[in-house]
Parts: sequence; C-alpha cells; structure tokens
Amino acid sequence: MRKIPVRQTIAASYRFTFAGLEKVIALIWLPMIVITVGDYFSTGASLSGRAAAVDSGDFGQMGPVVAAQFAFALVELVLTCVIGVAIAREILSPMEQRPSFLRFSLGLPEMRAVGGYAGLYLLAVVVALICGLIGMAVGGAVGSSIPGLAPGPAVLGFAGLVGLVLLPVLLPVFVRLGYFIMPSALSSGKYGLEQSWGLAKGNVLRIIAISLAVTIPPALVGGLATVLVLGPDIFIPHLDILTDKGALDRMQLEQLRQRAAHLPMLEGVSFFLAPFLYGLCFSAPAFAYKFLTAKDET
Repeated sequence: MRKIPVRQTIAASYRFTFAGLEKVIALIWLPMIVITVGDYFSTGASLSGRAAAVDSGDFGQMGPVVAAQFAFALVELVLTCVIGVAIAREILSPMEQRPSFLRFSLGLPEMRAVGGYAGLYLLAVVVALICGLIGMAVGGAVGSSIPGLAPGPAVLGFAGLVGLVLLPVLLPVFVRLGYFIMPSALSSGKYGLEQSWGLAKGNVLRIIAISLAVTIPPALVGGLATVLVLGPDIFIPHLDILTDKGALDRMQLEQLRQRAAHLPMLEGVSFFLAPFLYGLCFSAPAFAYKFLTAKDET
C-alpha cells in the first residue's frame, strides 16, 4: 500500500503556488473573473431577497432567487473544474510551449471532473436523505412520546445525531472518492471516482493532514479580511436575544444589509486570494497523485 509523502506534498504545493504565482494567475484569471462577477450578482440578489423575506415574513418569494443561485452553482462548478484540471495538467504534464498569459480549456477532462463531482454531490444528497428519514422516524416517535418536546426540533436533532454518528464512516468514504478527482479525470480518461478511491486507500489521515495544511492559512487570511471589512460584531453570537424573534429578525436584517453594502469589497478580497487558495488546494492532490503513480512510470 503506497503512502503519500505528506511533507513533500505540502512543500511542493506551497512552492508551486508562491514561486510560480504568475503561472497560477495565468491558469485561473479568466474563469475567476466570470466566477467573481457571477457571484457578485448572485450573492447580491440572494442578500436582497433574504432581506426582503425577513422584512415581510414571506419566504415564498425566495424561489426565483434560489433557482438562480442553483443555476450559477452549476456554472461555477464547471469553471472550478476548468481551474482544477488546468493546475493538475501543469503539474502532471508541464509544457513550456503553452501560452503564458491565458490558459483556458473546456474539454473532456474538465467535463469528466464535473461528472465526478456531480456523482459525489448526488451521493451526499442520498446520505442526507437517509439521515433525514431516520431522524424523522426516531425523532417523530420520541417527540410524540415526550410531553413538551416539539416533533420538528426532535426530527432535526435526531437527523443531526445520525449524521454525527455516521461521520467516522462517511468522512473516509467521501475523502477517498473525491480527493483525486481532478488529476484522475485528466489522466485516467474516466470520471475519477474509481481511481481516486483506489489511490486514497490507506491515505485518508494523510490527505486530511495535507488538506488542513493547505486550506487553513488562506482561510484564516480570508476570515481576517472579512472581519476587517464587516467588523467583528457580525461574527459575535448574540445569545441574549435568542428567545426574542423580533430582535433576531432585526439583527439578521441588519447583517444582511451590511453584507450587501460591503459586497464589492468582499468579492475583491476573494478575487485577490483566489490564486493562493486554488493554487494550494488543487496542486496538493495533483502532487500527491504524481508521487503515488511515479512508480508505475518507472
């Protein structure tokens, strides 16, 4: 059973991202512009719709907004796979004659990656439905037998408990299926799920360690930037008004309006951090894939 070299993979990911930042920018700038502009309008519409729904109490008007967000999420998935496959291609088969300013490809490898992630998403939906059905059965029975316990919260609580109990089983499954989708879709000619499952065998803890090492630093920088833009108060839980629905609605409405007012700056921060986030997160699986399959090529 082959093991991913954790330190070597992390070091290679940081070296690729920071030493080759110009190359990373060339790989991602065009899809990132589309993602950023689309996210600006999608998030803006969502914030406005949610604010109007909270203000009026009519959440039925959120239907068109949710549909538009789902449509944009599909576009974003395709463009994210374009970025991920481009980074994997640069690591697994670098070629000096490729354009240095614009590298954009939307072909079979990218669509196979989309198919792999779509399959992973459908699996997650099925698992969530199973947890929900179990939660409904157990929570409904318990909620109806205990005086004063509402069935709704009981169902949600038991569904969450089922998911928490299954987490030690579910997490390795999703890690093994999803971690190598990008490089596998590029190299194997398939959706990547099967090869990812095989390559990740015995490497789940190593993959988690690598993922934490490459995602936590940019996430912390992004979180700090968000705090600086929105202020720390928006992240502080106001436990004193949990039982006051009117106060909760007013606070939520104010937070939604505050986010909407600062949305251009928040999108700018995301765009600026994108080369570092995508460079680290997509290069790590590609380098791990390269190290694991190197013996097959010798």
